[in-house]
Amino acid sequence: MKIRKMPKTLCLLLTVGLLTTAMLSGCGSKSANQDAAKADTPTQASTTDAEGNQTLDPVNLTWYVVGTPQKDQQLVTDEINKILKEKINATLTINTIDWGAYDQKMNVITSSGEPYDLAFTSSWANNYTQNVSKGALLPLDDLLQKYGKHILEQVPEKYWPAAKVNGKTYGVLNYQIYAIGRGLNIKKDLADKYALDTTKIKKYADITPFLGQVKQGEPGITPYLATGNITHMFELYDNEKGMTVDQVQGNSVNPLGIRTDDPAFKVFNLLESPEFMAQAKMFREWYEKGYIRKDAAALKDEKAEAKTGKYVVVTGGYGPGSESGASTDLGYPVVQGKPVPQFVNTGSVIAAMTGINKNSKNPERAMMLLDLLFEDKELYNLVTYGIEGKHYTKVDENTVEIVKDSAYNPNNAWEFGSWFNAYVQKGQPADTWDQMKKANDDSITSPLLGFLYNADDKKRENAQVNAIMNEYLSIIYTGTQDPEKTVPELLEKLKAAGIDALITDAQKQIDEWKAANGK
Repeated sequence: MKIRKMPKTLCLLLTVGLLTTAMLSGCGSKSANQDAAKADTPTQASTTDAEGNQTLDPVNLTWYVVGTPQKDQQLVTDEINKILKEKINATLTINTIDWGAYDQKMNVITSSGEPYDLAFTSSWANNYTQNVSKGALLPLDDLLQKYGKHILEQVPEKYWPAAKVNGKTYGVLNYQIYAIGRGLNIKKDLADKYALDTTKIKKYADITPFLGQVKQGEPGITPYLATGNITHMFELYDNEKGMTVDQVQGNSVNPLGIRTDDPAFKVFNLLESPEFMAQAKMFREWYEKGYIRKDAAALKDEKAEAKTGKYVVVTGGYGPGSESGASTDLGYPVVQGKPVPQFVNTGSVIAAMTGINKNSKNPERAMMLLDLLFEDKELYNLVTYGIEGKHYTKVDENTVEIVKDSAYNPNNAWEFGSWFNAYVQKGQPADTWDQMKKANDDSITSPLLGFLYNADDKKRENAQVNAIMNEYLSIIYTGTQDPEKTVPELLEKLKAAGIDALITDAQKQIDEWKAANGK
């Protein structure tokens, strides 16, 4: 993917778009390129003893992650540091920022020049492309070769182009399920009560009759959870017709897209498609029939709302082991509906990454830590599940059960290293990780895999379009207003904001990418 030259004066890091978006274009600047050159020849913090042996100096690494802060975080970190002290002579400070605040706080932290070491970055949170564009991240290719042996051995080579910008890698891919399956988590007791056949859910609209049954028969409970916290567009294709369109800018709110059966990859505004209007009308119908809360657009913390148990259907990913995983996370048994096919695209591959800050004083040790999370299963499971006997119990050698009401249950195994190093949880099949790897291989692959639109040449237009999309999608996806009026109004505002210039720019980049990659 190709980055365009930026002006010498860099803007402050933009607030990002949030479990993906993924492979990409980026952009550079003079200062960013200078930082990159420094990172290509890192100097390891070490000393040489009287006998000429080189030893690592003690360092402390700071890591910012997104998630729910855990009461026993420091207790677990103390145990983590015992391992790190022995293996790489380092200690770790983990700073967890809540889901809704992560983008804003990371924007401030990065803009301030704080010399933290590591941070979660992705296509949907602490946006990877924007971080690269602003020179906020170090290029990691040399560090990966020197200190990332286990990372490179485990993450298949075919996925790494997703993380490259101008031929350089600025983030370590967390190895996990890259296949995205947007699904519906449905309360099992009510699915059973109303004899819901989840195998017949081939598109989102197929859940409508069930929502009606719940509304009529279950007073005091909301059939469907919708909130105003929108991080990406809903897929405009389904398991009935297959993958018919794809977004140009990954799993985001940006409405640029292509038809997958169009060999020219002609870029157009997805909001002008009949699929979008049909989807908008579906949400409006749900709202008018009381399947969605009247104040849904004002709700911001979707995860917290989902865990209240006051909703019958909530959105969530599906895949191997996801049904039991969702049940554990939500705190009640669910069955899953699968309205869209699983797919792999640029956004899904870079949906979970770790970047090293350009101001890090210890980038080599930071890479050693990342590599340990691929190599050392004890360390990985300590980070993931906490302390055995306190936060989880072993059911067998490879299976654990989370302690109820544990003070450490971050449920973010996908956020670190290789998820395939984790113990499976009680109720998950023993071969869950093999199933996930198979899902990666078997899923539909986007024709744009390896491309992610870089809007640096159209910053103003892109910022305006995204701001408008965030405003209107929260209205449309909660059904709050009539789409027959809202969508035309939205299209008019996007025109005025410069979406046509974005379409032209994106088309130019796609054409160049196709030519460079023999597409």
